[in-house]
Amino acid sequence: MRNLVSAFAFVVGVSALLSAQATTPGQQVQRPQPTSGNPQQMPARPLRPGETPPKGSGVLKGQVLASGTGAPVRRAQVRAMSMEGRGGGITSTDNEGYYEIKELPAGRYTITAMKGGFAQGNYGQRRPGDPGTPIDLSDGQRAEKVNFVLYRGGVIAGRIVDDGGEAVAGTSVSAMRFAFVSGARRLVPGGSEGAQDRTDDQGYFRLYGLAPGDYFVSANNRGNQMLMPGMINTEQDGFAPTYFPGTSNLGEATRVTLKAGQEMTGANFALIVARMARIRGRVLNSRGEPVSGSMLMLTPADPVMGMTFGMNMSNAMVAGDGSFQFANISPGKYNINVRPNGMPGPTTEFAVMPVTVGNDDIDNIIVTTSLGAIARGVVITDDGTVPSMRPDLVQIFPQQADMTVNIMSGGPTKVNDDFTFEMHSLFDRRLIRASVTQSLGGPSWYVKAVLLDGADVIDSGIEFTPGRVYEGLQIVLTQKATELSGLLTDERGKPVVDATVVIFPGNRDKWTFQSRYLRTLRPDTNGKYTIKALPPGDDYMIIAVQNLESGQGSDPDFLARAREEAHSFTLNEGEFKAVDIKLSKLVP
Repeated sequence: MRNLVSAFAFVVGVSALLSAQATTPGQQVQRPQPTSGNPQQMPARPLRPGETPPKGSGVLKGQVLASGTGAPVRRAQVRAMSMEGRGGGITSTDNEGYYEIKELPAGRYTITAMKGGFAQGNYGQRRPGDPGTPIDLSDGQRAEKVNFVLYRGGVIAGRIVDDGGEAVAGTSVSAMRFAFVSGARRLVPGGSEGAQDRTDDQGYFRLYGLAPGDYFVSANNRGNQMLMPGMINTEQDGFAPTYFPGTSNLGEATRVTLKAGQEMTGANFALIVARMARIRGRVLNSRGEPVSGSMLMLTPADPVMGMTFGMNMSNAMVAGDGSFQFANISPGKYNINVRPNGMPGPTTEFAVMPVTVGNDDIDNIIVTTSLGAIARGVVITDDGTVPSMRPDLVQIFPQQADMTVNIMSGGPTKVNDDFTFEMHSLFDRRLIRASVTQSLGGPSWYVKAVLLDGADVIDSGIEFTPGRVYEGLQIVLTQKATELSGLLTDERGKPVVDATVVIFPGNRDKWTFQSRYLRTLRPDTNGKYTIKALPPGDDYMIIAVQNLESGQGSDPDFLARAREEAHSFTLNEGEFKAVDIKLSKLVP
């Protein structure tokens, strides 16, 4: 059984994953030089929740210019974010486009620049969609000439009308694009602040700040509807989600290709009118009693497609007798999810029920909830000693093991003073993960294994049966972490900073969602890459390519081609290994 699909959490996660949009093709990367200190000095540990970031002495300086004209971009927001979770800094450019971020603690940073009407820029991007190049700052270092060239964002504008040619106000219109999400190409939101709009009283919309690329325009007039107990919706026809130039079928939609700063006007189309259905039924708990006061969510069966039409879902409240109703539902495959009030607890019951909606109403559905599974265990070390860190620095997470099943299962689990723990509200197959916040000046700890009944399930996960109690789970921590580093150079031996390093196993069976063996990263401003805590393995491969799309490093098709040219290596437990690599000519 599956439990609750958390559509909101998924959107936040994917938005974060896709937030890095275009900057400058051919941008010349200026390498900041340290004036003092050790450029490889890193902060001692990430911040604990609620902890104030330390004040440092590092400085970032640069200028933001407009592509084409070279004019200064004033009042652009420049943001430095610590890759170790230790804060950062935000500032705005002056009238000449200059900025300065001060008092940064030592560490590695990603730097972004953005302004309304421009595509977001990441420092060191080679072309739109590339990730940025990180910058290492030591105490007292002044990184100069951290410059950006921002492109004017593209625009798609048009008008939405109904089947009679009259304007339809309040319609949500979105620019959608295909991008790699967890190793597969999916249709996702355009990624800029102006990628979504609502039509005005004349039906007009304007989508702006779009990075160069291909887009589909979608319109949805349903909204996130909520039916309260006692409300009756008798509508039979309604506006179905529609793609430009007026079709409900993505295969028949027109692709809009934008160049930097291009405006495409005249994207006018009529919404499709279709027979809409109602879904009526009752919710019962595991004892056969009506469930009242809960929230129901009707979400598309594919959580990614739920984003296609601006959170294409409906909500309903359950009445005192357990009855509910969804109305104005377009044809498609959905999940009915029972969402509990408040945070899940040991006695919280969940349910998800798949339903296929056609043109006819669906009546008398019975949705039955059930208790989630409970898992109890203990945190131990690989050498049998008592863990040296404070228990409250350890948090345990039951992560989803399948991209298509995005299910809420409570927040992180805290560890008790005796290093025992209890997780509840568990459904479906879960990957058990743990994080250890490093104490100041203390050793670093990493998860080595997750044992259940003597078997290591860290990569396979656990298929949790509703209502069952799982005893004896062991989270094994180690200090013997691996570290892989090296220099990326071109065929002339010069450092390369504008490429993506992909590390992956040769075994295709390990190319899975959230695989611990798959990593992508960018080299720093000196062409050096470093990655810690890879699991030991004897079939690792590494390759560096340019023009790799965000997320494409976990695409099985890309990995299959990369395997033919990648360099192989082994990595033993606790090993510090140096592997220098040459830039590959592989075309992603």
